[in-house]
Amino acid sequence: MDAPDAPKSPESEAKKAPDLGGVWQVLERRIVADRSPFAVIWDEDLLLPDGSTITNFIRVDIVPFAIVFAQLEDGRVPFVRQYRQAIGRVSLELPAGHIEKGEEPLGCAKRELLEEAGAVSDDWQFLGRYVLEANRGCGNAHLFLARHARLVAAPNPGDVGDMALDFLTLDEVRARLFDGSFEIAPSAMTASLALHLLG
Repeated sequence: MDAPDAPKSPESEAKKAPDLGGVWQVLERRIVADRSPFAVIWDEDLLLPDGSTITNFIRVDIVPFAIVFAQLEDGRVPFVRQYRQAIGRVSLELPAGHIEKGEEPLGCAKRELLEEAGAVSDDWQFLGRYVLEANRGCGNAHLFLARHARLVAAPNPGDVGDMALDFLTLDEVRARLFDGSFEIAPSAMTASLALHLLG
């Protein structure tokens, strides 16, 4: 009787893994819906490194935005409470907004903090740029931490719908981060990074 095959080592199995370094080539792009300047939806025909193809792969281009975790001099953090159509209810989130054409992300963050929270800061830290959806795109989020922020004006966001401000302590932010109060991913991510830095 033949001896059973020896078990294969993880190293030998890893050698058979496909090469994931290849780039998917776009053969053709077709606009499905153009809602500029807010969003453009595309169908893409793609050529994969192994020679196979994918047709009608959906790509969504959304305007990049900046979002701010601003700690006031008294330690509180302003959050915006407003209705969001995608989830069908009021959300609690950090000041944020689309980056306008020709505007730098930091400039957008400063503008949105003033417009939505009536606050300014001279102490800014960039927390990173993150893609919202790895396959479809859906825009880039530029995350910022603003320390020693000061309230200097009444909020004037100019957005559609009503908006209200809540001011939370760091302990309240931590509690709400883990009880599901922050449903909007960029706000949860920005708060997590800021809390890590603030201790």
